[in-house]
Amino acid sequence: MTWINYPEELTATLDSLAGRLLDRARTEGLVHGVVTWGDLLPLMCGIAFAANVHSEDRSARLESGRRYLGVMLQGMRG
Repeated sequence: MTWINYPEELTATLDSLAGRLLDRARTEGLVHGVVTWGDLLPLMCGIAFAANVHSEDRSARLESGRRYLGVMLQGMRG
């Protein structure tokens, strides 16, 4: 393994594990069946971006990020 490939391997591992976790949640009826990892990844990136531009205050960013994440998770369970 070289340093150049390391981020790609981490991304592949994250994709695999997150996909398996989402499949388990779907099987248990905790997440709508139409939700995919391909949907969640850009949503989570969007939440992180939105929380970071919300405020210069760290605690305000964390609060916003938690609120945005809660909205997304609630929608997935809907």
